[in-house]
Amino acid sequence: MRLIVPFLTLLACGSTSVFAKPDVQRVISDADARRDMVLRAQLARPYPPDGCWHYEDFALAAYWLNERTTDADKAILTEHEKEFPASLKDDGFHWHAYILERIWFLFSRQSKHFPGRMSAEAEAALLDMLWQWAGPRCRLEMTLPERDWWKWGSENHHAQAWASFWGAAQIFAKHADYKTRRYADGTTPAQMAAAFDGYFKRHARERAAKGLLVECNSGYNKYTLGGWYNLADFADDPVLRRRFAMLLDLFWADWAIEQINGVRGGSRHRCYQGADSTAGTSMDGLAWFHFGLGRAKSQHPSHMCGATTFWRPSPVVADLALDVAGRGVYEYLSCRPGLAEPRKKDAPPLNYVSDPKHPFFVPQGLYPLRPNGGSLLRYTYCTPDFVMGTSMVEARPCEDWTAISSQNRWEGVIFAGHPTARIFAQPYQPKRGSYYNANWSVQKRGVLILQRLKTSKGAHGQRVWFDAALRRVETNGWVFAEAPQAFAAVRVVNGATTWESDSVEQHRKKKGRTDTGEWLKCVDEFSPVIIEVARKSDCKNFAAFQAAVSANPLKWENRRLDYTSGLSKTTLTLFADYSQPPQVDGVPVNYAPRKVYDSPFIQSDFGNGVVTISKGSQKFVLDFNAE
Repeated sequence: MRLIVPFLTLLACGSTSVFAKPDVQRVISDADARRDMVLRAQLARPYPPDGCWHYEDFALAAYWLNERTTDADKAILTEHEKEFPASLKDDGFHWHAYILERIWFLFSRQSKHFPGRMSAEAEAALLDMLWQWAGPRCRLEMTLPERDWWKWGSENHHAQAWASFWGAAQIFAKHADYKTRRYADGTTPAQMAAAFDGYFKRHARERAAKGLLVECNSGYNKYTLGGWYNLADFADDPVLRRRFAMLLDLFWADWAIEQINGVRGGSRHRCYQGADSTAGTSMDGLAWFHFGLGRAKSQHPSHMCGATTFWRPSPVVADLALDVAGRGVYEYLSCRPGLAEPRKKDAPPLNYVSDPKHPFFVPQGLYPLRPNGGSLLRYTYCTPDFVMGTSMVEARPCEDWTAISSQNRWEGVIFAGHPTARIFAQPYQPKRGSYYNANWSVQKRGVLILQRLKTSKGAHGQRVWFDAALRRVETNGWVFAEAPQAFAAVRVVNGATTWESDSVEQHRKKKGRTDTGEWLKCVDEFSPVIIEVARKSDCKNFAAFQAAVSANPLKWENRRLDYTSGLSKTTLTLFADYSQPPQVDGVPVNYAPRKVYDSPFIQSDFGNGVVTISKGSQKFVLDFNAE
């Protein structure tokens, strides 16, 4: 067993241990105990109670703990016999292949870690499932460099499938029973393995250099990371293994500086109505394994690769996650991909395969992302008491965006001191599906202005959510709210407002609690909405905050809004006719800045491929160009 240590250029003197506070090192080392706690729970009562994941989670736990390994063999054989055929037929096996590959890499007779814990019969069944799935589906053309920014299904579906194709090819290329076989396109396993190595080496660099994930701050990220852990743990190519160890450090640093006690703030993409918006947070269950933060003891299948990885966060990343007060107050600007490559006139939708009968053929086409992004600047204002953020976008037609970027964007504020305390704006739940390209916005420090876009799709109405943990006061056209450590104010600029109770009809899955907050409905759905937040330490009291906000200059004339915040020391301008980009202190928003990550803790120029992560005297460089 080995720990994955990221390839980092150390710019401070001494070993990494001198940088980390004692509690940071303890939290990192306690990951083993957190892992074993959950694996023992899986051994006793696997989650979920049935299906492929049930058998995979039990087998992973039993083999790892080296207990009931005969039962683990039976679990793999049962999945092969009873569950696999349906999963293969439904084209959902990419949700499982990378987990099975982790089991093989860890416990097969060829394993470098715990060889021989699987029986030969279970190994054969596992490999047969992988070949039946990958053999007819995986094609060399899926790795072509000109297709590096294509996404099949969604970002997380693509990540799971391609990482699974990579893992299967690595296994087949070295296995006596499979290395002489050929995929349906005639490619040998060795050729496929080399091609996917190249694909993922480029993928790691491109994402680090140009903006990490499209589905940013989404609950779907946990599925994307499953394959990343496999690549960091099991890649034979040292460059590939190193790049994914670094990419994990970058991902978790990006997460760390926007969260308070495991609850991440900032804008979210693909965030569904209901509990996901009102109470949820991305990566909390997985973060617990690495940092002891967030939802403890999760047995969710998507967390099991992270639970059993040998990768550990670098001390500086763990310190960023744990030391909320020490991070202080700062802005974080970052670029994220999202724009779609325009389709040529009369051209069919892009696809990896032309055969409509192939499981990876998508009638409506793939999601081809523009490699150089643009038109989207993610802005987050972080304090120890609240985190507020938005994805500032140009007022573009909905069709300019990939749906995996424009779907269900969430912007608002989360508050320290209560796990669900938050304020955010959101349209109504559509009768079917999701809303897309709902809002545009502008933010500087603790003040945010947003407005519904008329180029949206599926978006109807505009509402502002107030969590029940917040104490509210209405005066002078504002709704003021008190959180444990911060004050907030909301102003619907044009038209009346009414209060609405939550309802399950407004939840994506038509279920869940409806007593956790209330909605402030905008009668004019296209009215700009101002959200201003300040730390309690910056105000004498709640009354003083109310007086300060009420006295702020606000001008609404000819569909132009100018609002000056004394507390945030800024003037924001929004052109509600969409005629011009919003302005911050008279300067139009630059949606394509020079830096891809710009904060006191993460720095990199767009496209550069070299990222610096720092905190105090700790300073690390992640070089994604190094071979």
